[in-house]
Amino acid sequence: MTTAPAKNKASRAKAAQSNDSRIDAMLLPQIANMHGMEIEGGGARECGRCWTIDPAYGRGSCWYLAIDDAAALTVFDLLFTETVSLAVAVPICFCFGSYGRNMIPYFSSLIESENGWESGTLLGYAWRGGVCRETVPPGERLVLASISLLPDGAAEIARAIGTDPITLTTAIARLDGSWRIPALSRLFDELKVACPSRTVAEAYYRCKMMEACALVVDWSEKNAQSDAMRMRAVDRTSLNLACAFAREHLGDPIELDDLCRAACTSPSKLASLFRNAEGTTPIGWVRDRRMEHACELLASTDNPISVIAERVGYSRQGSFSEAFKERFGMTPQRYRSLNRTTR
Repeated sequence: MTTAPAKNKASRAKAAQSNDSRIDAMLLPQIANMHGMEIEGGGARECGRCWTIDPAYGRGSCWYLAIDDAAALTVFDLLFTETVSLAVAVPICFCFGSYGRNMIPYFSSLIESENGWESGTLLGYAWRGGVCRETVPPGERLVLASISLLPDGAAEIARAIGTDPITLTTAIARLDGSWRIPALSRLFDELKVACPSRTVAEAYYRCKMMEACALVVDWSEKNAQSDAMRMRAVDRTSLNLACAFAREHLGDPIELDDLCRAACTSPSKLASLFRNAEGTTPIGWVRDRRMEHACELLASTDNPISVIAERVGYSRQGSFSEAFKERFGMTPQRYRSLNRTTR
């Protein structure tokens, strides 16, 4: 039997190892520059490390989980009220994920694109090492769910999913913001709100990282010689217009005809755009955004559930609670208790 002092010694050794890890060395300076204040125990996710932003500089949270000190899952949702400057040394790594539209300018030099989607844009890039310098202006919400792989992490995951590191990292680099991979987008959306129990949390996130890498390789191999999943600029504009209209009217009744008028296109064309780009129907996409906005309001406001229901388009609190539980497997009250952020 392991004695208590031995357990404590092992815990201290493990903590010291974590504090000296390569993932911490890569991410902690960035979070410090963003004025993060750490929450003990990994926050609501009960694993990894979590911070809230110092209220003097903004609001929001950032979280990451290191996997074998060679990879990391990261979820940020930030809004600064003051200009924030970042200057951090980043080692060679390969990153991909779903990034909010306001984040695209920070990656334009890496992906040679300044255009994205109204909803999360899938981006991937290889960072060759060096100092990353950025200035983040106030008033722009920055949202991301991403995976970062150090070279040995990429090699290990490539072996685990039955491919080689070159194939995996090449697939990651192909994500230039113009492609839509509905299954991968849904995976990153799930990561933004997932709160698995402490017992299975690390295994859950490890599996999600493997799944994401497998999905991006599968997509790359199927589309290596085809532009079938790349959307024309005019169609992307139509889709973005419909999405923007929906976000501005989440509290109002929204019909398919409303979205078609906003997008200046026909119902059949709009349905095709959403099916190919988002893997769902236009109205299904609206329902998902209503639930997404409800999560934001539950976590960041004191509004009663009835008020939140109305703000996301539900006239009855009961109907909203039923829809929310069906989508997330928990009641709105339970979600709020698990995801409450300091404001």
